[in-house]
Amino acid sequence: MELRNIYHLYRRAAFGISPSEAKKLVSLTTEEVVDGLFSESEEITPLTIDLPDFDTIFEDRMQGRSRQLEKIIRANAPKHIDYNAVWFNRLCSSSEALNERMTLFWANHFVCRDQVIFYAIQYYNILRKNALGNFKDFTKEVAKAPSMMKYLNTNSNFKNHPNENFARELMELFTLGTGNYSEEDIKEAARAFTGYSSRLDGSFFLNLKQHDFGEKQFMGWNAYLDGDDIINIICEKKECAQFICDKLYRYFVNTTVNSRHINEMADVFHHDYDIKKLMRYVFTADWFYAEENVGTKIKSPIDLLTSIYRVVPFSFEESRQQLFVQRLMGQALLEPPNVSGWPGGRHWINTNTLMVRLKLPSIFLGNGLVPSNSLGYAFMEGRSFGDRFKISKDWEAFDDEYGTLSEEMLQLALCAANLKNGTSDLLRTGSRFSKREKSLQLMSVPEFQLT
Repeated sequence: MELRNIYHLYRRAAFGISPSEAKKLVSLTTEEVVDGLFSESEEITPLTIDLPDFDTIFEDRMQGRSRQLEKIIRANAPKHIDYNAVWFNRLCSSSEALNERMTLFWANHFVCRDQVIFYAIQYYNILRKNALGNFKDFTKEVAKAPSMMKYLNTNSNFKNHPNENFARELMELFTLGTGNYSEEDIKEAARAFTGYSSRLDGSFFLNLKQHDFGEKQFMGWNAYLDGDDIINIICEKKECAQFICDKLYRYFVNTTVNSRHINEMADVFHHDYDIKKLMRYVFTADWFYAEENVGTKIKSPIDLLTSIYRVVPFSFEESRQQLFVQRLMGQALLEPPNVSGWPGGRHWINTNTLMVRLKLPSIFLGNGLVPSNSLGYAFMEGRSFGDRFKISKDWEAFDDEYGTLSEEMLQLALCAANLKNGTSDLLRTGSRFSKREKSLQLMSVPEFQLT
């Protein structure tokens, strides 16, 4: 497999790859490299943090008392910052990289926000467990998650007063897209999800007293239907497979869609809704590696941060600062803006975020300075502009991986997009700079913003 294609695959399907690891894969076929990527995500490790207060109240399957639980929830509110930090660390270093990439995708598809960290962790581990599983089963489990039931009001969906919020978003945002269902479908689907409830520990149960056992007329069916039945019927429609494949294509391949490729994907997916099979098809397709699909997507803020980490590992001494940077760029883990999620693409770039994104590598790694030939750089070099962030950086790890690379290989490893003439000229004139300084220059150019 060509080195260029290996970097492309790992930038899109994972969170990058080191030059030494990429070099080991050159002798393999595309199928073998992709198989290796999937095999690393066979075993899924839940991501948790210590929550002893919650563990105590729920031990021995005791449900505890609501008033006591409310106090624990308030006391543990800051733990969101801790979970954000461990999640980001997992993205930077996980051997289950493909599954973590898929989890991040589904977190912006089955969008949910929960202020209670105990339930939030449960929810994101549901995404993690099902990220490469069966989409139908996945959707059913999401529908029964306490965080989703709270977020879209299924837990207040009663047979005499149906709440249509979840039923509407299920079809509009999670499965079919607008125009592929009717208002009557929403009303009837809402009836099928009545009585969905959860215990204090997050386990699901159906409140039989509040569930509507009557006949529902939904998408050509006229029968007693429950929530699982609704999801099964939706997935029978080819439009569901098309909708999911369109979103996957925009995320993993190109924001400019190719209808023929999406139709190919939908044919594979609609057969059994096997996510793993679909993604293997995408990553082994010739068109995935076509020139028009390489280095053409704008990195999300999380992708930008992880790509900097892959070059020079860094860590914040204060987790709040890491969360601040994510919020500054418009994508904080655990904090989607609304049920539609982050729109992505060009929406990542605006007048507020562009200069931050370009300056970020130098703030993190270069005391706020990008190496240049100017007298100003020579004068200011060594003075710290980055004291507001307390960051530890491992330049020795950079030296081990990138220190012996040629300039051509360094550019290939760092930038997915081809460098513009002006950028190449700038780098060529900086012959006096070390590999560390040149890498900092590369991470500060617009081409580094693309994946």
